[in-house]
Amino acid sequence: MINEKLGAIMLAMGLLLSIGIVPGQESEPFNQEAIFPELGAWDGINFEPQTASGETLWWLVSASDAVSANLAKVETALMDASIALSETGIDGPKTKEVLSRLALADPSVIDCITIDATGTVLEVETASFESVKGVNLKSQEHINNTINTKLYSGFHLIKAVEGVYAIDSEMPVFDRNGTFIGTVSFMFNNSKFFEKVLSPFQPGGNSKIWISKADDAMIIYDTDPSQILLNESSPVYQNYPELLVLSDRMSVERTGYGTYEFLDQSHGEAIKKGCYWTTIPNQGTQMRIVLTLELQ
Repeated sequence: MINEKLGAIMLAMGLLLSIGIVPGQESEPFNQEAIFPELGAWDGINFEPQTASGETLWWLVSASDAVSANLAKVETALMDASIALSETGIDGPKTKEVLSRLALADPSVIDCITIDATGTVLEVETASFESVKGVNLKSQEHINNTINTKLYSGFHLIKAVEGVYAIDSEMPVFDRNGTFIGTVSFMFNNSKFFEKVLSPFQPGGNSKIWISKADDAMIIYDTDPSQILLNESSPVYQNYPELLVLSDRMSVERTGYGTYEFLDQSHGEAIKKGCYWTTIPNQGTQMRIVLTLELQ
């Protein structure tokens, strides 16, 4: 527990220092109501870490840490399933028992499956997705890479054969002799997952925390459901050049801050916003977690 707390503090300090904040020794306790009313007085031109309290950025770091902890929980469950499948094999009733336990790792689960070394689905839980049994998935890049490298490759946002966008994670499985026999996966609903994890940290109003892909700025999670799965080429963003420039920066900068103009949460008017972002540690799809603050 001490090491976990130390790790969280070091993560926070790394983010604050990387974008120019050094928390003061006399820092006041975190108070949401005390912080956010002051944001309206900020001039967008002067929006920078030095104008924010350390507590504001700590909010982003805490949310990022919560995401990482919940992803780690899924990874641990996948590893446990892989070990269990080394004994049971990846096909049959015992396999389905392992997958049923794996499905309990997070309530956002869509399904858990085993895939053989050729890329063919052998077992599926839950039963509602039994139709994917027997389908060959080796055409999916992350599955093909896991089979070829026989290494765990993190979390990937994919268009699944189940017909939905989702996040999938594949863990290699080896038999008792150490021979690679296939993979076990945990696929989950990205909106449900991030809604559950981030809701305790949401500031409310037109300020919010959201998640995007780094490469094309696709929205993986937003408190505004209408924006989920849109990316920087979507028509709704084309009249906001500052936002497009910021998206380009976020694709290459792992941490940063900036200002832009975009619609408020009700889509009634365009407002000035400032944001801070950092990167969710992951071997797969690069994801940015963003704290957006209303500046007007």
